[in-house]
Amino acid sequence: MFKKFHSCFHLFGTVLLLHALLFCSAAYSQEQKTDTLRSRILREVVVTGRQLQIARASLPEQIKTTKEIMALNAANVADVAQYFSGVTVKDYGGIGGMKTVSLRGMGAQHTGICYDGLMLSDIQSGEVDLGRFSIDNISEIALNNGQPNDIFQSARLFASAGILSFKTKLPDNTENHKLSGKATAKTGSFGLSEAGIFLMQNISKKWAYNFSTDASVADGKYQFIQHYGTSDNLSEILTRENGDIQSIRSEVNIRYRLREKENLTLKSNYFRSERGLPGAVTWYNSYSKERLGDKVFFAQIHYENRISDKLQYQSFAKFNSARNQYRDLNDGYENGILEEKFSQKEYYLSSGLRYLHFDQLQLSASADWWYNDLLIESTMPFETFPYPTRHTGLINLATKYITERFTLGANVLYTLTREQVRTGAASPDRNKLSPTVSLSYKILEDRELRIRAFYKNIFRVPTFNELYYQSLGNHNLRPENANQFNIGFTWIETEIPFLPELECSVDGYSNHVTDKIVATPRDLFHWSMSNKGEVDIQGLDANLKIGIPVKESGKLTVTINCSYQRATDVTVGSANYGEQIPYTPFYSGSGSASYLHGIWEGGYNLVFSGKRWYGQNTVDTKIDAYRTHSIFAAAHYKTWKLTGEIINILNKQYEIIKFYPMPRRNFRLTLSKYF
Repeated sequence: MFKKFHSCFHLFGTVLLLHALLFCSAAYSQEQKTDTLRSRILREVVVTGRQLQIARASLPEQIKTTKEIMALNAANVADVAQYFSGVTVKDYGGIGGMKTVSLRGMGAQHTGICYDGLMLSDIQSGEVDLGRFSIDNISEIALNNGQPNDIFQSARLFASAGILSFKTKLPDNTENHKLSGKATAKTGSFGLSEAGIFLMQNISKKWAYNFSTDASVADGKYQFIQHYGTSDNLSEILTRENGDIQSIRSEVNIRYRLREKENLTLKSNYFRSERGLPGAVTWYNSYSKERLGDKVFFAQIHYENRISDKLQYQSFAKFNSARNQYRDLNDGYENGILEEKFSQKEYYLSSGLRYLHFDQLQLSASADWWYNDLLIESTMPFETFPYPTRHTGLINLATKYITERFTLGANVLYTLTREQVRTGAASPDRNKLSPTVSLSYKILEDRELRIRAFYKNIFRVPTFNELYYQSLGNHNLRPENANQFNIGFTWIETEIPFLPELECSVDGYSNHVTDKIVATPRDLFHWSMSNKGEVDIQGLDANLKIGIPVKESGKLTVTINCSYQRATDVTVGSANYGEQIPYTPFYSGSGSASYLHGIWEGGYNLVFSGKRWYGQNTVDTKIDAYRTHSIFAAAHYKTWKLTGEIINILNKQYEIIKFYPMPRRNFRLTLSKYF
């Protein structure tokens, strides 16, 4: 135990020392240099624009702006994510069903979720429910394969196979002090009622803030067709039960300008919900009395100093507390009830430094440390629950070289973990280096046509459930290891007479995952986790966006995203050897078309997925392909906007997760007041 404590203390001391060194370096340079950094750092974005930033990226990047988000039939961040290529959304149905994303067949636990510069986490399961994040206060949602192209990030953003990031909007420093924002009221199918408000303001030259809050209730009762056998004659229409939800979310962001190039930003976010878990529908059984209550709070602070024309420093601190209470009423339990309460906390520190050696070359270093714990209370006592804690440290060194035609990036990430438990054995210590290299090259001097490629090695540390859950966990699990390869091209064209806006990208990739963690049976009634899995993934992502002016003030925007994935189980001795892994379709994609003219706006959105399987690739385990078509129309009048949506307009019956039917045709009506 003393040895473990000494290792954790040494880890914390090392990372803290790196934080201090980075800060001291920044402070010293501030005395030596004048500040002209902003014009240099932002030149790629401000001068060439957002489109060229994406085109020149050596790692694939997809972005949805505020206007694009509003043109989608989306209620939360997960709904937007399904309009990115390469993404598979797992949705357990209904308004309150859990929603997670998997990128390029890697699994949700390999996809990092970043909110305003810092990662969200769940040490228990490794999956973040995106259904709890509204889009009303979101200014941008981005998807990065591999990692962000900007190397000036916390080390944790380099530690996943891909990043889905989103951020809120704060007023620019140049904006006046007038209060702006919007209030919304929403109603819709399944008893949906929702209200929210978003405000932002520059209070003075130094202070700015935004505030958002929303609350929603829904009974979640929607009809679905239950088939009995393969004949359509053996079916009936049922109503989904126990799918109600009540939730409230509040967030405050404050920015304080210490000096012209020095900012301090604070964020506080609270989410609370009480919902039913509708459960699987199998034959004549749709019974479910499971309930889940969530309370999540996090607060973070970000300090950024553009010290000089050569040097930039930033640091983060964050605290996260998550509590959830699971309850199930069933005669099979003692006293007819199972109740489990889980509580987890995270304390996080990060520091980073970026240095421009000359105009084309950037160097960065970042060091992160965080601590996690997990507590449990249950009416069915765990015999030997270990109450684990984990210390994690990351150090990332990165460089990027940029010219008009050539971009080269590379980084190496060092990861170490130290764990402790009250009882039993803890997971072994981990120490690992993970390299990444990427490049982009402009093929033609007078055209924005570029090829790009990257390689990344990364791994995923097992979650606490996988390591310690009673009768299932295995504390000797090794991390899942992944090698990612990508090659593709991007093309932006603005000189075609009849097509003034054209963006196109195609990327082929190959991922290989070893030591995949899978649940294997010990006997008929007991399972355990083991490193028996191995997966090969080959795929292709294609994206097309065009903008066409119509008459004088109208504009038609069309986007198409398509993906092909061949994700094969190559585990020796597996019953699924050579077959597509569960819940990963061969083909998937989305399309959207929106038209804006004066005060009127309308659009059409399509999401499609090919057939999938939830086990061995047999007829009995197949999940049918589906396509959902949705439309919307909006009218603006002065500071008011009324939006109507019809989702799944063809009333398609489909499932994303087997035995969890999704809603058929439904509607939403939103009234917004801007000020």
